[in-house]
Amino acid sequence: MTGTTSPADSAAGRAAAASRALYRQEDYIRTLQDLSHGELRDQMKETVSLEKAAIQEWLDSGDCYIISLAGKVHLPTCDSMKRFVDRDSAWFTNLRFPQRLQGESPDEDPIPVWPILRTRAQIEAMPRRTACPLCKPDLAHLDKARRAITWTYLPARSLNSKHFSTEFRLPNGSLLGALTRISTVETIDGLLFTAEFEHAEAPVTDPDTELMYQTGMRALA
Repeated sequence: MTGTTSPADSAAGRAAAASRALYRQEDYIRTLQDLSHGELRDQMKETVSLEKAAIQEWLDSGDCYIISLAGKVHLPTCDSMKRFVDRDSAWFTNLRFPQRLQGESPDEDPIPVWPILRTRAQIEAMPRRTACPLCKPDLAHLDKARRAITWTYLPARSLNSKHFSTEFRLPNGSLLGALTRISTVETIDGLLFTAEFEHAEAPVTDPDTELMYQTGMRALA
């Protein structure tokens, strides 16, 4: 079975993302300070349950790849990805030491990393990709598509009105969607840059962020 829905766009994926996002909100973090460790564990277990459902839905689709932070393409069964795919293991330290979420480990980010889940179509859209040497996913079927696509790269600061409605991606293949709004506001702290995209969860605020968009098709060799 080949899925057509991005893992992040599935119902389970959205629920897991919303639950994880709570742990990064200052107002929510303050409410954790008054919870007992048992109560905090119960809340974390709810998040773990949502994340496991999202991962399982993705695995059941049969259309499964993971992009590592180094940009390599992995199969979900790759040994190096187990700590990300197994959400019980990912949250194990927090469940054992719930005080980490109550600010007692200020030098660490206590929220476990969520794997970068990708479908085959999203992998095909990546202009640059390298197969993991450990799990060795077969990417040979992607070579033709890779040669056919021409991409233009530019920093976010170079966006202007001619780019409205153009579909953008990040260099790792993540879809941002069509550019819908650009603004630069002068504040007391300097210029505040914002670029909004149709499918992005949050606007791009770093003007040096590298973006890419498709500009044409080259003849296949």
